Amino acid sequence: MGLRFNKSIKIGKYLRLNISRQGISLNVGKKGASVSFGNRGTYLNLSPALAGITGTGISYRKRIGSGFLSSNSKKKKSTKKKNYVKADDAVKPVETVEDNELTSVEDILQEYEKEKEEIINLHKYTDNVLTKKEFKANIEKLQSEASKEIYQYSAMGDEDIVENLVSTFMNNLELAYEVRVNYELEDNVLYVDLDLPEIEELDDTYPSTINGKLVNKKKTAAQLKEEYARMAMSLGVFLSANYFNLSSYIDEIVLSGFTTTRNSDGDPIDLYLYSVKYMRDVFEKTDLSKLDDLYGFLLKFENRINMSTAYNFKAIKPFEMEAVTLKNSYIDDAVLGLKELGYKASDINKILPKLNTYVYESPAEYLKEGLRLLKEEN
Repeated sequence: MGLRFNKSIKIGKYLRLNISRQGISLNVGKKGASVSFGNRGTYLNLSPALAGITGTGISYRKRIGSGFLSSNSKKKKSTKKKNYVKADDAVKPVETVEDNELTSVEDILQEYEKEKEEIINLHKYTDNVLTKKEFKANIEKLQSEASKEIYQYSAMGDEDIVENLVSTFMNNLELAYEVRVNYELEDNVLYVDLDLPEIEELDDTYPSTINGKLVNKKKTAAQLKEEYARMAMSLGVFLSANYFNLSSYIDEIVLSGFTTTRNSDGDPIDLYLYSVKYMRDVFEKTDLSKLDDLYGFLLKFENRINMSTAYNFKAIKPFEMEAVTLKNSYIDDAVLGLKELGYKASDINKILPKLNTYVYESPAEYLKEGLRLLKEEN
């Protein structure tokens, strides 16, 4: 079942990656001290109190690093989704780009390719992962002791601060489709459940020309499957890279992507498409702006992914948190104990949902709780 962790953030539907003429931006921090990441650079922002200039009403802003986008990335225009007219109509989109009107068929075709690229190769629009040494050096560049303290605690693994940074990043992130993310930090490992958009949310047509006139063409099933597979893998790599850059404490990210479909009875069910244990050291050595073979990249890590050459995903069982795995083994042992005591499987199955809500440190405690629940049932 999806969304296995207790922290959930929804990203706005049909919004874009916040890419404009000014580039991409992100702000993290709290209570007067924050750091802004953008393609123009990294800036420290302080309230008057933290900047030591109280009573003036003046805040403090200082550049402390390079841009959020990789050096090979280009600035993107903010766009709206466009509908293209039929071949016998005027050659122009119904809606034009907000800040740079398209005036030719070539412009429209190029703009479509750019928008498609942002979706299927989203990972190319972020910085490469910092080494722990680089992360420490960036902290030292901060002038505010408050900001230093935030990121020092982040590097040491303060769970609240690390998860707050992840939450702030997600709240500032805007995508061209709806997605949900749940996460939980366990030691140096960040577990992420990624609720992927449905394939139906991708555009099923694309602009083309017939005799110099602009027309909509229908994508084949094969085209849609390939674009969806690339989008699903690229989104996971993009998010993982940014999570690594939020805290050097994170050594591993176990990211599991799933989608919701319906069974034969019409009930919604979650199907996991892939689950990958991303390691920080591999990301540190990877130039994401040049990463084209996404599937091959996923295979570098311990993974559970079953995708055919036709880009068909087969459902898999995702990796679980160690605490969850241990709890499940305790409950399994308790169930065996109940069966040995003569209880029927049908009766045990009735109390399992309640038994799963408890957190105990041994099979014996689960066995004791199971006996209590069975007595209540009878």
